[in-house]
Order: sequence, then structure tokens, then C-alpha cells
Amino acid sequence: MSGITWYDVLGVLPDAAPEDIHAAWQARRAALQPGALAGAPPDVLSAADRARPVVEEAWGVLGDPVVREWYDEEIGFARPGEGLAPPGRGPSGPDVSLGKGWSTADEESLEPYSDPHARVVVPDVTGLFYRVCMEVAGRLGLHVAPIRLTPHPMPVDGLVVGQTPVPGERVRRDSTLTVQVWHPSEPDGQPPAD
Repeated sequence: MSGITWYDVLGVLPDAAPEDIHAAWQARRAALQPGALAGAPPDVLSAADRARPVVEEAWGVLGDPVVREWYDEEIGFARPGEGLAPPGRGPSGPDVSLGKGWSTADEESLEPYSDPHARVVVPDVTGLFYRVCMEVAGRLGLHVAPIRLTPHPMPVDGLVVGQTPVPGERVRRDSTLTVQVWHPSEPDGQPPAD
């Protein structure tokens, strides 16, 4: 699996039902609305500005059955009952899928890791949701260390607003990617009562 797919962006599996894709899009969209971001620091607003069009584009591709079918063929996902994809065929390169500015790993770093000390290119995960970040980092053999920026977060998938090492840097496959994750705060600033 190379790069970030539109399925990753919405946090759904390739065999997700249309209604599940729609629900995931609505949840991502709601998390990026100005009301949910009220009082957020500038780095959070910047990450949300970056994420908003990507979430909309993911919906544009996956919400249209014809476009989704074409996309699935393009990236090599097989539908249930259609068997496995031909050998060597996999998803398109990451920058093709998500456009300019969303650098992820190069193809050679995504080969099965027989050498755990091989170097990989650090992906740019700022503006993605935390679960997507975990998926991408896991594919590269990177460990993720989150830093939660919100003292009393709502129980929703957080938005990655910063990272170390920087995108494009080459690191060992078993290195740690530290990410700053922002969640909307609970309405009254306190954790929910049990």
C-alpha cells in the first residue's frame, strides 16, 4: 500500500458501504467547521484549512459510485468477489492521490521491510486526522508518539497540527514520528461525567 488514499482521509475501509462513507465525511466535515474550531490556536486553524479541501475531495471521489469505481481500479483495490489485484499493482503514488503539498513516502521505502534499519522518507501528516496518521506511519514502519494539545478533549479523532521530524527527512524505518494532536474541547472544558 503506498501513500494516502481517499479512504484513509475519511477513515473508512475500501469495502465501506456508501452510507458509512457519507457518515465519515459528515463527521470529518463537522470537526473542521468554524464552530468546532472556536478559540483554536493559529496552527490548528492552518491545519484545518489544509484538511477541509482534502476531506471534500475525498467525498467527491468516494461519494460518487462511478468515480469511486474508477478510483478503486486506479489504486488497485479489489471489490469483494473480484479476487486479488494483479501482482505488482498497487495504489497510485501519494502525491497523485492527494495533490501538491501532501508528500508521503517514496515507493522504495514502502517495500516490505526485511531491513528494519532501512531509511524512509517522513510523510507530511499535518492536516490529517490522527487515525490516518497512524495508518500512514504504520505502513512505513514508523512509531507514532502523540502529544495531546487539548486538556479536556471531546472523544473524536484529533487533527494533526505539527510533527517532528519534518516532512521529507529520511529516518530509519523504526524511528518515532512525534505528532501534535488537537481535539475540540468539551463544551464546558471538563471531561464528561461518568
